[in-house]
Amino acid sequence: MQGYVRRRLLAVLCVLGGILVLACWLVAVLSPVPFTWAMAGGAAIVAVQYLVAPWIITWLVPATELARTADGYRGDEPVAAIVARQCQAAGLPLVRLGIVDDGEPNAFTFGRTRRDSRVWVSRGLLDRLDEREVEAVVAHELGHVAHRDVAVMTVASLIPMVFYYATAGGRGADRSGDNDVNRLLAFVAYLVSRLALLGFARARERGADHASCRATGDGDALCSALVRIAYGVDEVGRERAARIAALRADDDNREARRLARRAGRMRSTGALGIAGPGGLPAAGLLGPGLLGPGLLGPGLPPERVAAAMRWENTSPWARWQELFATHPLVVHRIAALERSGLPGAPTHWAALRAAAAPRPGERSAAWGRFLIELPVHLGGWACLLAAVTAVRHDPDLGGPRTVAALVAAGGLLLVVRAALRSPLGAPEPVDEAASLLERLDAGPVGAMPVSLRGRIVGRGGYVASPDFVLADDSGIIPIVYLQPFPGARTFFGLTGADAFVDEEVLVTGWFLRAPGPYVELRSITAASGHTARSWQFVARYALSSAVFVLGAVLLAASH
Repeated sequence: MQGYVRRRLLAVLCVLGGILVLACWLVAVLSPVPFTWAMAGGAAIVAVQYLVAPWIITWLVPATELARTADGYRGDEPVAAIVARQCQAAGLPLVRLGIVDDGEPNAFTFGRTRRDSRVWVSRGLLDRLDEREVEAVVAHELGHVAHRDVAVMTVASLIPMVFYYATAGGRGADRSGDNDVNRLLAFVAYLVSRLALLGFARARERGADHASCRATGDGDALCSALVRIAYGVDEVGRERAARIAALRADDDNREARRLARRAGRMRSTGALGIAGPGGLPAAGLLGPGLLGPGLLGPGLPPERVAAAMRWENTSPWARWQELFATHPLVVHRIAALERSGLPGAPTHWAALRAAAAPRPGERSAAWGRFLIELPVHLGGWACLLAAVTAVRHDPDLGGPRTVAALVAAGGLLLVVRAALRSPLGAPEPVDEAASLLERLDAGPVGAMPVSLRGRIVGRGGYVASPDFVLADDSGIIPIVYLQPFPGARTFFGLTGADAFVDEEVLVTGWFLRAPGPYVELRSITAASGHTARSWQFVARYALSSAVFVLGAVLLAASH
């Protein structure tokens, strides 16, 4: 499932993979060790990572694990019966089931083999989703187990390394003029293979979606769960989750579970029960008769869901970022389920997807922004890379003026990028976090200064996470805490972030979509008086300005 923990775990694995590639490249290029030995060593390191990863993840994402019995799990958590039932239906041994005490709705699976598989489910998911949606999510995760996706993706991750060493490895101490060409080919091969691997991962996600649809016969519930998790839309979820959390704080766990089950049953009877197969015409879908219980169920206002999907249908940034993501866009996942032909394929979402189609002029405006923002996003670094390459490999190519001009142009583009990424205007007060989903001008580069009020309900479950999950009456939204200083994020996560959990807060920052919605934090102030600030935006402006000034000085001196 999409969520903070999965994204951060992926980031950790990417860093480890990068270190592995760099280490093997150094062995192959700077030592007489044969290329095959380097590959064997790389495969051994990947194997060790595969063996120890479950222990690392268990430490990073602490959970209360339910004891397994002969026919289920010990305890009266409703999700335990769901997992046991779905394991039996899928012909799987009982997985290890853990409950993560965090307010972000999230679930993920990990482990080495089918018998060693774990499914970790957050409190936020159990409290905000109804029983049908929880069962659909569980079936999706067990689909990963049944397909042995952890092992498959581990083996597949060796493919980029093979492509890389096919062009760059085994050259020993060769210093011929072909080195630069080989390095370029190596990089291109590695990039293409990484994109192919990400495409493979997205295909595995669609496979797990189909497995859920087959197991439950209820693709509509999976679509509803995906919308709640990916977009954070849930206009009744915060109130319900707060009541359940208060009961748990008073050690009235039995009453809390009873309330959660009752809320789930109430939503199950209303959700998707009014409209017949095929849904309603798009023109009537967003009418006042469906603003409450009905087609999408309480807490999922069709206007908000359509607005969230419209950005994915309209913005070129959505497709661009999907290329570099392990999960398909939600609108594409729903469409794939509808086209699957499975007995439980969704029947109530076609009209909503039609309502989310771009309106006249929206797509051309989005492309106009994209064609401006993409060169700004990449151009500064491209100019600096070209300047470094010219200095290292051919100082006479164009002379000092060319290098100085490249540095100045790169600095100027970085300044513009900083202005787009962290605009310094007064933040726009936002009454409902979910209303930000309607902004089609958001993206990973073009940010909007905003201020929001709400309660911090979680930190994504990650033990050292410096980020937050803010909830208001309209839903939830991730708050990302960045700092320019090495180790500052981890230090704050270990020492200061917990002080904000369960507090009413005022957050200022910048709203972006990449492709999921989030706010990059500038400052956070809790009702208790705790405060924190990020200086990442200051570093962006300072460093980019310094590069521009350096280029301008070099350009003036070269005359």
